Order: sequence, then C-alpha cells, then structure tokens
Amino acid sequence: MRNLNPTAGYHHWPSPARLGATSRRWISHESLTAPLRLVRRWRQRARDRTALARLDSRMLRDIGLTPSDVMREINRPFWRE
Repeated sequence: MRNLNPTAGYHHWPSPARLGATSRRWISHESLTAPLRLVRRWRQRARDRTALARLDSRMLRDIGLTPSDVMREINRPFWRE
C-alpha cells in the first residue's frame, strides 16, 4: 500500500522547543554588529586623518598642533587609534 502522507520521506528540522538548551546555536545581535562598527570606526579614522592632512599651518596653530604632530598622526595605519 502506498503512503498518502505528503510529508513522508522529507526531513523536518526539530522545533526549537524540542531542542535541548545546550544544542541551540543562536547568533547574538552583538556578534553581527561588532564587525560593522569596527569597519565604520576605521573608515572614520581614515577620513579624519585625510582632513587633518589638508589643514594649513595657520589652521594647525589654531588647534594647537605642529606639522610634525600631523605627520605622525596621518602616517599611522587606520586600524590604530
């Protein structure tokens, strides 16, 4: 006799209620957003350093920086604070 159950032979994932607490693998929101925030911070540092490099000596004096301070800052890699 043929099985008339339309779902026979198909694998069904167990519902979360049937899974034990130790076998659940949830990805936290923090683990997804942390890399994005890090990349945004790196891009902002790169933009800030580019803007700093465009300032002339009068503007640098106004904000209390020397050209050597600027050179040290703009030559740092974007991933370093």
